Amino acid sequence: MTQRTNVLWGLLLALLVATMIWMGWTNYKVSQRIEVMRNKQIVLGTDEQLTETVNTLEKDLNDRIAYETNVTVDPLDLTRTIQTRTFLASLGLRETLEQRGRMRLSCTVMGDSPSAIVKFMGRSYVLRSGDELNGFRVTGIEPARIILTKGGSRLVLVNEAAPEGELSEGKTSVQGSNF
Repeated sequence: MTQRTNVLWGLLLALLVATMIWMGWTNYKVSQRIEVMRNKQIVLGTDEQLTETVNTLEKDLNDRIAYETNVTVDPLDLTRTIQTRTFLASLGLRETLEQRGRMRLSCTVMGDSPSAIVKFMGRSYVLRSGDELNGFRVTGIEPARIILTKGGSRLVLVNEAAPEGELSEGKTSVQGSNF
């Protein structure tokens, strides 16, 4: 059995030496390739396709940076599209479409430069003396009331509470340049 053990150890040792030689040879070949790549001169900017790709990407980036979105109305407001009374009632909106065309004074803010918040066509407008809304010019703001004129007609709005269940648009339009 010792002879058999010696043969197995010999084969194992020969296999180990062969593996070491093979790994050494592989490492030598890899190091030669690395040395060739290290000595290679790399010239930048000569690849026309790369230059074109970079220019296209820079143009696209500049276009995206310069792009501005201007949305004046909420695109997800379904009440502008679906205007049946049953649908609006299911949303809890009690204000009818006819009432949306009516101006309502929400509040007044008194001070050096008085202002008023007027609800009209589903939006809130912050108005000051001299501003215009739907052709009406603001001629006076007093506590709990605003005076509007249009073509010789005079409209006085008195402070009113919002109808119960009225939907809020979440936006306020600021009229005038003082804000």
